[in-house]
Amino acid sequence: MRFIFGEPAIFHKDALIIGDTHFGIEFRLKEKGIHYEGVSEQILAKIISLVKKTKAKKLIMLGDVKEGITQVDKITENIFKKLQSVVPVTVVRGNHDGGIEKICDDVKPSEGFVYEGLGLLHGNAWPGEELFFADYLISAHQHPQVEFKGRLNKIHAEPAWFVLPPNKSKLKKFYKFNEKIQLVFLPAFNPLVGKSMKLNATEHMGPLLSNKLFKLNEALVYQLNGMCLGKLKNIEENFGD
Repeated sequence: MRFIFGEPAIFHKDALIIGDTHFGIEFRLKEKGIHYEGVSEQILAKIISLVKKTKAKKLIMLGDVKEGITQVDKITENIFKKLQSVVPVTVVRGNHDGGIEKICDDVKPSEGFVYEGLGLLHGNAWPGEELFFADYLISAHQHPQVEFKGRLNKIHAEPAWFVLPPNKSKLKKFYKFNEKIQLVFLPAFNPLVGKSMKLNATEHMGPLLSNKLFKLNEALVYQLNGMCLGKLKNIEENFGD
């Protein structure tokens, strides 16, 4: 498994792995008076470019493929036709993926699945038991960003990878697991969605964090360029509120 330099994506064996594309986000933005046409097509072009660059034989999308929760909009339907003409696509169902079976033949349940030794899931639901025997759990859903606050209280946030060690005393109450397992939060592929990861956050954390099965305070934070910034607890202490 390797992070792709400069991109919110993983390449593993023969697969490109991404999450949270939120195709069709233009519709929601327009309802709020924001006109950002073409963002979904831009994301599509970037995916196809990465597929060709990495010579991936398949694309695995870790949920929230689309912005609409219950229905498949025309933008997403057209994009999927173009995607599947380039590379076979597997989707792990996310909380925004109602009706995704209409446009994708290979849809995995929200519990995730194991692919070549990686446990892959969206992150809004409890993972399947078999995922915990992998070396890494790869989860989307959080749209993780790291936040810095300067001396003038100017806030800067950017997408980042978060790699969390297991909280073994908590985890063993729910699962049998690989003692070396780590949880990796995948940054959102859509550049318009993101959330600063905070130690005191309580909303939309998913079952793994809300039940403290992995140690967010001990998470190692990596910028997209591969630089390790250190542990989240130290970043918040020195650059947070």
